[in-house]
Amino acid sequence: MKKSRAISSCAMALTLAFCGAAFAETVKIGIPSKISLTFAPIIAAEELGYFEKEGLDIEIIEFQGSSVLLPQIANKSVTFGFANADPVILSRDTGRDPLPVRFVYNAARESIWEFAVPANSEIKTLADLKGKTIGVGALTNGNVPIIRSMLSELGFVEGTDYFLMAIGDGPIAYRATLNGDVDVYNGNDVFVAQFSNVADIRRLPVPEKYRSLFANGFVTHADNVVENRKTIEGFGRAVSKGMVACEKDIEYCVKNFWEKHPELRPTATPSQTDIDNAKTVLAARLSKYLYFADDTDRNFGEYDPASWESFVELLHDGDQLTSKEIDLSSLYTNELVPAYNDFSADDIRIGVDN
Repeated sequence: MKKSRAISSCAMALTLAFCGAAFAETVKIGIPSKISLTFAPIIAAEELGYFEKEGLDIEIIEFQGSSVLLPQIANKSVTFGFANADPVILSRDTGRDPLPVRFVYNAARESIWEFAVPANSEIKTLADLKGKTIGVGALTNGNVPIIRSMLSELGFVEGTDYFLMAIGDGPIAYRATLNGDVDVYNGNDVFVAQFSNVADIRRLPVPEKYRSLFANGFVTHADNVVENRKTIEGFGRAVSKGMVACEKDIEYCVKNFWEKHPELRPTATPSQTDIDNAKTVLAARLSKYLYFADDTDRNFGEYDPASWESFVELLHDGDQLTSKEIDLSSLYTNELVPAYNDFSADDIRIGVDN
């Protein structure tokens, strides 16, 4: 009898830490590309125990673009996806089957997408892309509808005035751009920053209305917003803490990322130059994660409703949407934002279990 009670009572037989680990909920995080320093805050949050504190165990799964990732969220194979909003908005268009997903956490609060050309390229503006080939990581990437919208405004027709080519991301994309297989590369800020570390490049100017659009956020199945709110709240709070940790010590986040993904270290023993280059890359993304307008509170995960309206407007004007009559409330929610920010930044201490 005593033995039975000891076995059934975790508090009597095990430590609280072991109990927490034993009953941790596994959440699958889908990302739309190969893992990179983009996700250093999540890797830091995992190492610092922030997910564990919320009773969560994370598994990161790589996909080729938001359009490939989103159906996996819709069928509940993936818990959270780090995706662009464009494909979800487009799925709400007249005559289409809406994806049963909702964005719950605004992560990259400004556009992450950039056009890069070799420094000696004759291409100076978007107008110079007529007749050119644009390299993208994958044709299913969330940046593709926005590229089409931008160039449609210039009167360009895809397949006649410009061409899109999937070239992957990272070194393979840089080689394709430098070798002239494509004329310009459109990739996220992290990949373009890495490109700038290995070659002399220029970024093309992008109209402000596109540059100010939010980019990737965390999206989940719509059912989870009702049925699994505690999971979403804990996930968002852990992510927010990870972002603050990287803000406080960006070098720690770089080194921790390499520790967990040694295959992505530039060398077995990175030099200070390697570390500084990586910090530049991560800083490019952190500036988007940590962007808050001057007149707004610093609420991690929160969406500006006006930005969704702008997104719909731009996609419609760029001939990507046939109707602007989109139910925005079906696309996102700010209901759980208070929980994401229910911690003190002063309590984030790097290298200490919080």
